[in-house]
Amino acid sequence: MRAAALADNAIEGAPPFTTHELSRARKLNAFLALLPRYHVDRRWNAKLVQTMIGAVQSLVPDAPIRRGEAMNRVAVANGRRVGLRVIHPDGFCRGLYVHFHGGAWVMGNARLDDGITRPIAQHCQTLVAAVDFHNAVDDRLDITLRDCKASVEWLVEHLGEFQVKRIVLGGESSGAHLAAEVLLHLHEHGKAEAVAGFVSMCGGFDLTGSESLRRSTSESLVINGPSALRNLQRLTPSLSAREAEGPLFADLSGLPPALLIAGALDPIVDDSLLMWQRWQQQSGNAECVVFPNAPHGFNRLPTKLAAKANGLLQEWMSRILA
Repeated sequence: MRAAALADNAIEGAPPFTTHELSRARKLNAFLALLPRYHVDRRWNAKLVQTMIGAVQSLVPDAPIRRGEAMNRVAVANGRRVGLRVIHPDGFCRGLYVHFHGGAWVMGNARLDDGITRPIAQHCQTLVAAVDFHNAVDDRLDITLRDCKASVEWLVEHLGEFQVKRIVLGGESSGAHLAAEVLLHLHEHGKAEAVAGFVSMCGGFDLTGSESLRRSTSESLVINGPSALRNLQRLTPSLSAREAEGPLFADLSGLPPALLIAGALDPIVDDSLLMWQRWQQQSGNAECVVFPNAPHGFNRLPTKLAAKANGLLQEWMSRILA
């Protein structure tokens, strides 16, 4: 089934979009079209961005930590030590959301995603553990995956300490790929009983390069499409055969419910659509919503569509944990 047909089916479950919301999104997209696209395959780019992030964060006080709303922990498992940024909600906890940040596998950190994870903690009444995994600027995506698997194994073993019983795994963009691989790892080793659901925002699941990515051009919004494909080609040689293809090609049977949210203008929109199709075929419990006029990472943009997408994810997670 082609992506266009999949999109028509997936969008049936979407919230209604008003003319005003779509018009505002188009206006912002016109502005984004004037900006240079980010080349995710250039490692000097990632190193520069990561240096700037570190410099800013070293100068700006970590307010959530100071107020006691968040704390830093270290997960130790399978010989790996992985940082966790743990965010507490006000009042009781329904469960634990384990979040993997985006950044094309090569940049970003847990604190940078506070704008996403803190609202989830409060609106969903859930504890959030954001993972500070190895950024693969050295092209060692295998180390990144080991960090992610080790951190969640540790969390599963320490659920009693956090006084929760249920977990949701998820992330954005490359982070959604990492969350999916962790879920598959837990499932394969009989450790996924506590996992209640999986959420993805603009996730990448086909590491061979989906059709929409291969069709994309340098004019795609936010990120340069061909550079994203070259980035995959740099990262995958460090992985085993199945992992080098991506979770789209794994056995998805027996998995918990999933929500996948994508943007229609995203070069990797096919990743979400095809992952939804396969998850639905094999486990029968996946939902997918494609937002029109939405580029990659649109949930971080100042639009009503972004607010609606983030709200949809929070409502779904609250329902799953309830």
